[in-house]
Amino acid sequence: MSDKKTWHLSQLLALLAAIALLPVVLAGAWAIRSAMEQHRGDAERAALDLSRALAIAVAAELESSVSALRTLSGTPALLDGEIADFYPIAKNALKARPGWKAVILTDRDGRMLFSTRLPYGAAAGAVVDPDSHRRAVETRQATFGSALPGPEGQLAYPVRVPVVQNGAVQYVLTAAVMPDRMIDLIQKQNAPPSWILAVFDASGKRVARTRAHETNAPSPSLRRLLAENGTEGVGVTKTLEGVESLTAFTRVHGASWVVAVGIPVQGLQSGLLQGIVLYLAGILASVVAYVIAATILARGIARGVDGLHGQASRLVRETARLPPLHSRIREVNEVNAALMSLSEERVQIEAERANLLTSLNAALDTARQALARAEEAGRAKDMFLAMLGHELRNPLAPIVSALDLMEIRGDDRTARERGIMRRQVEHLHRLVDDLLDVSRIVQGKLEIRQEPVDLKDVAQCAHEAVRRTSEYGGTVIESSLPDAAVWVTGDAARLVQAATNLLANALRFAPGGRVRLAVHAREGSAAIVVEDDGAGMAPEILDKVFQPFFQAPQSIARSTGGLGLGLAIVRSIVELHGGRVHADSKGAGKGSRFEIILPSGAAPGAAANASATAVGIAGRRILVVDDNVDAAELVAAGLSAAGHEVRTAHEADDALDLLRSFQPEVAILDIGMPGMSGYELATAIRSHAAGWDGKLIALSGYGQANDKERARAAGFDVHLTKPVRIAELNQVLH
Repeated sequence: MSDKKTWHLSQLLALLAAIALLPVVLAGAWAIRSAMEQHRGDAERAALDLSRALAIAVAAELESSVSALRTLSGTPALLDGEIADFYPIAKNALKARPGWKAVILTDRDGRMLFSTRLPYGAAAGAVVDPDSHRRAVETRQATFGSALPGPEGQLAYPVRVPVVQNGAVQYVLTAAVMPDRMIDLIQKQNAPPSWILAVFDASGKRVARTRAHETNAPSPSLRRLLAENGTEGVGVTKTLEGVESLTAFTRVHGASWVVAVGIPVQGLQSGLLQGIVLYLAGILASVVAYVIAATILARGIARGVDGLHGQASRLVRETARLPPLHSRIREVNEVNAALMSLSEERVQIEAERANLLTSLNAALDTARQALARAEEAGRAKDMFLAMLGHELRNPLAPIVSALDLMEIRGDDRTARERGIMRRQVEHLHRLVDDLLDVSRIVQGKLEIRQEPVDLKDVAQCAHEAVRRTSEYGGTVIESSLPDAAVWVTGDAARLVQAATNLLANALRFAPGGRVRLAVHAREGSAAIVVEDDGAGMAPEILDKVFQPFFQAPQSIARSTGGLGLGLAIVRSIVELHGGRVHADSKGAGKGSRFEIILPSGAAPGAAANASATAVGIAGRRILVVDDNVDAAELVAAGLSAAGHEVRTAHEADDALDLLRSFQPEVAILDIGMPGMSGYELATAIRSHAAGWDGKLIALSGYGQANDKERARAAGFDVHLTKPVRIAELNQVLH
């Protein structure tokens, strides 16, 4: 720190405040504002007083014309209907009124009887300003029309007086008055030459103005002023010449005419200009003194601030410690000390930051690698499950077809063996479906249709699905179903799958016992209940039964089997329907109870509820294409036994040849064929088989949603997932 004397920044600011001119400026501004407002108020009052006086004069002039017409309307010749005798009287009255251009007599319907501009009996034109004529007849009062040019081009406005006889208007007596008298009135007001005085009729047309102008209507700003106020008012407008003016207006009593007086704003301000100039000169002198003093004081502050600026810049750009800085201002030295302390801290922070960035980059690289491995593992898992389903379903297909064919042939000696094979094949089929359904659920790809579903039908279908298993295991299923339909909204196939899984689970854990299946309708909800008297569950198991791959402890023989996916699939299906499922048991050996609860739904309409009966058809010509010879031959044999004419092909070229020669009605194509896949073969058939309009059925071990969508895009009409029973295939053909 330097030994030189220093000052606080507050002391320097106090010195600046002492010479500040803010109070003087505010006081002067207030004085100028007050003077301008007073001057403006005086001008407004003068303009408004003048407009009132001029309005009185205009009203008197109009009333003078009305009085003269009323006197003329009392002439006996007019009252007696002697129009020809009244004509010279009107001519004489015209001479006594030099401001009148003509006297016109019309009947109540506006037909002109005479005009003093024309000889009596001469054909007269249409009445000018018919609106004012109509008002005179309707109101029976004197009216004043718009200033309009007559046949000779001279401007005149009509003053009309109705002639009433026997309680009805018989005639309308009109004086066409030239605006000269109004011009004389505004010129007699002795207003300054820069002021503009004007008189406008009821329609807004100019009657008289101190300055001639080609436009006979008020300026737009004056029209707005007149529209926003009542009988009188004051505001700033622009004249037709573009001059900003302080304008006052007054409406003429009894005539709806308007008198306006405009005072140029520039003229109002000129009187204050001298005082403002003197005030500004004083302010300028004070500012000069202020600048000189402020400059001297600011130099010391500026040097300190510049030094701090340099220190701050070095702190931003450099990581080295800041050099010392000496100033006569104490606060500058204190700020510099703080900057130097920050510099010390920054050196430490930069070192820590470098270490942290190194560690973070290493962690990010590890995380990215882990994420890439996880994504790759996920893709591999999905591919594996899809391939697993395909590879397991392919050998199942010929087995199912062979069993169907054996049943069709009715070989009673192998009935027991066929039953065993059928149950095991169906069990294996359910395991494959469970694996693929869990994969879809995890990926959020499980599709749920929304349509009215009767839970009673769902329970019956589920019961039928496990009937053979229950008969084989000696388990009795007791159904308790209501007489009326129990409607919910959802996917019937998925709800049957959920109910079937619950029944299959009960059959596994209650062999030889009893299973109760019930459907209940409740207030706002419906339920499917499955109860058994089997193994039951311990309390610690109840919380885990719906988790994927969870299984209750079993002996090494695994008598109940399964993958532990059925109940997890049930929960996912029910939750996708907006419902819930829960399990209950009183303990080991005391049975279990599972309940699916779903929101109630509306019953379908009559059209949707009507059942359709399948209509039998004669045997069809069918082409079966599959590279698996066993699968193709067994499907062909089963369809032949059902009465169809069937041909088989194991390669795409043979299939295309048979399509042309055999001309089948239906072609059943395997998807996973070597060389040309079923998708490609379907596209080729739809593109090149000219004239063939048969149906294409896809038969595949791949059964995910994107597989079905791809089949539709390739031109297939139906997609079936292996294994398919001959009865199901016949149903599709029907």
